[in-house]
Amino acid sequence: MTNRKSTKRALLGSVMAMVLCLAMLVGATFAWFTDTASTGVNKIQAGNLDIEIQDEAGKAIDTLAWATKDGTAFAEDGKTPLWEPGCTYTLTPFQIVNKGNLALKYKIVVTGLEGDTGLLKVIKFTYKTGEETFDMNTEGHLTANGGASKVITVSAHMDEAAGNEYMNKTLEGVKFTVYATQDTVESDSFNNTYDANATYPVVNVTELKEALTNGGVVNVATDIRTNNSEDTAAARIVISQPTTLNLEKKIITPDNMGNNNTNFCALIVDADTTINAGENGGIDTGVNGGYGINVRNGATLTINGGYYYGGGTAVQVQKGTLIINGGTFACEPYSNPTYGYNFLINCLDSAYKNGTAKVIINGGTFVNFDPSNCTAEGAHTNFVADGYKVVSEAHGNDTWYTVVKG
Repeated sequence: MTNRKSTKRALLGSVMAMVLCLAMLVGATFAWFTDTASTGVNKIQAGNLDIEIQDEAGKAIDTLAWATKDGTAFAEDGKTPLWEPGCTYTLTPFQIVNKGNLALKYKIVVTGLEGDTGLLKVIKFTYKTGEETFDMNTEGHLTANGGASKVITVSAHMDEAAGNEYMNKTLEGVKFTVYATQDTVESDSFNNTYDANATYPVVNVTELKEALTNGGVVNVATDIRTNNSEDTAAARIVISQPTTLNLEKKIITPDNMGNNNTNFCALIVDADTTINAGENGGIDTGVNGGYGINVRNGATLTINGGYYYGGGTAVQVQKGTLIINGGTFACEPYSNPTYGYNFLINCLDSAYKNGTAKVIINGGTFVNFDPSNCTAEGAHTNFVADGYKVVSEAHGNDTWYTVVKG
């Protein structure tokens, strides 16, 4: 009996030892050695572009004046220079200074033109630095942190061959705007070519049409009056390649384009496009104007902000998809009250029915048009995305419908 008890105790002890070993083994299996280490990174600082126009003494200036033959400003004498064939006038000398910490390239552009713009056909602008003469739009380069151009003198010469048709015409609002963008100087961790394709804002309809034909990033930093009233396909402004269109200012088309059959909208979108617009940016078609935008060819147009005004319709989808995330949309209503404001946002009926024209609204404000319950594509048409709703608010005789998250 004693031997049996001893044997049982021995066996029990062995089993307990094995269990204890297994427990320790399991514990050891999950008890990995660990450690941590971290290191700080110096701050991420974005560079800045900052240019300033200064006089010869280094004082910032915002107004240039035409100079008399004695070098004084006509404005000081209370006079206005009178232009005639063969005359040349110069502006107050100035220099361009880089106040930012990035090297930049720049060009000087004539902007803000109003009145008889036909005068530009017989007036040529150039500028001189020292003894060198340059055409406007000639590219210059400035180093960072105080790099300055030579003193610049702008000249304007009226063609000797200008005829009587130019008498008594007036050109107002003339501005000389300096546009700057990144220069290919600074390097990242690989090379200095990452900003080789940095673009300038477009400043006239010719540059706008060319830029939208090529696609990429297109910036509009000054109001562009397109003056393309001709009812021809060539007069259209068309986005032909994928484009990001940044509208700090507006694209403004001529009045009465609403009478056209071929060129009847401010902008045609034939390729995927994103419009990013500030509070002063957007599209305005004026009085009896054409549509604001027409989406075609299966393109997707995404609108983020801005103000869009069209004749009867701000945005139409002929074939493709319209996504509105923000912005304000208004129209000159149709004279027939049956139509009125009902087609502010619209699709080609047959394309909407077969699903090739779509509108998805996630935000924005719509004047006198409820995008969640309209008649654009039949009674109770709803363009508002799931999860969103419309809030209405009276503004005088108008009602504003704003799309918000539901």
